[in-house]
Amino acid sequence: MDKRIVKAKIHLMVTNPFWGSLITRLELKDWNGDTFATNGRYIYCPDKKYIENWTDKEIVGVLAHETWHCAGGHLFRMGNKELMRWNVASDFATNYLLTKNSFILPEGALSDIKYDAMTPEKIYPLLPKGKNGNKNDGEGTGESGNGNELPNCPQDLKDPEKNEGKEKNKSKETKINIKELEQEWKEGITTALEKARSQGSLPSSMEEYINEILIPKVNWQEILFRYLQTAKGTADYVSYPFNRMHIHREIFLPSLQGEMIEVVCSLDTSGSISKNDLIRYFSEIRGICSMFGSYIIHLFQCDTKVQSYDIITEDDEIPNLVTGRGGTSFIPLFDRLLEEQLEELPVVYFSDLDGDFPENPIGNGVFWLIRKDQLSYGRTEVPFGTIVEIDD
Repeated sequence: MDKRIVKAKIHLMVTNPFWGSLITRLELKDWNGDTFATNGRYIYCPDKKYIENWTDKEIVGVLAHETWHCAGGHLFRMGNKELMRWNVASDFATNYLLTKNSFILPEGALSDIKYDAMTPEKIYPLLPKGKNGNKNDGEGTGESGNGNELPNCPQDLKDPEKNEGKEKNKSKETKINIKELEQEWKEGITTALEKARSQGSLPSSMEEYINEILIPKVNWQEILFRYLQTAKGTADYVSYPFNRMHIHREIFLPSLQGEMIEVVCSLDTSGSISKNDLIRYFSEIRGICSMFGSYIIHLFQCDTKVQSYDIITEDDEIPNLVTGRGGTSFIPLFDRLLEEQLEELPVVYFSDLDGDFPENPIGNGVFWLIRKDQLSYGRTEVPFGTIVEIDD
């Protein structure tokens, strides 16, 4: 391995709290490809003959590129997308962030102003379909296509479950759990972010991208459905026909049949919640009602205490009178759930998250629903449960 690659990794670790914290999670490994690649555990490094004309700064830039593929979740967010098309989209997004942070990339690195400040998910549908003509093994020049083809660039996103290195371990490696690897990188980026903030060196233009990684960007109704399916089993759900109430919004949820659905909904009615927020919260409550044919919703309104508690079924109207408007504490709601013996139910809490949390959380089905504009100035982590952005 070219010694300059090792020096470049050390340079990142010593000089940059954010990127240095991230790259320590990746082991450098030789491989037969002619460029760099990663599988989330290793950065595969080419023979030095392929990079002899690269400057030291360009090598540092490429190591940061591969590191961001991991930290940015590009290995885990592809889903059913075309691999090469997704790789290209991820490269465009990554290279924009790197250049904004003063990294130098080798000649031919993908860059296009029309994709600036876009995530891979936004770039992907704008790219032409099909392969880019390379061997998909780490080879390629980085040259642009003819407009109807993908740019000719290397495929540097590799399968986390495969070791592409020259020296395959003779002893069996512990099989990687991709979900665990993804979670490790989410924890890693949170740690890196904390280090950078503590030293006043938060990377430019990164906050929004980091929120994209740490906060789920799916319809919260789908998340609730998944949880209920897991908790109740699949017997109460049918995949087809879809729930007709949501097809016009391009949300294809399974239909529900069988048992009663019971869920806790809590509205943050503190002074920090705007009138428009409350209107949206009540609208989302009605959305829950429209999902199910038969339901019991335990509806709470809370600020520093539980201001009201209503039990709503399909025969009841949803209250529209707001009570509260004081400070914010989430403790009273969870204390009340214990009193009412509702702690085993899923909890949907609409809030800006600007309040006190209980020390001893109950249950694992807690979903904190927050509007997009509240994320820009509010909390992005909670001690328990899952933050879900309401799609505005």
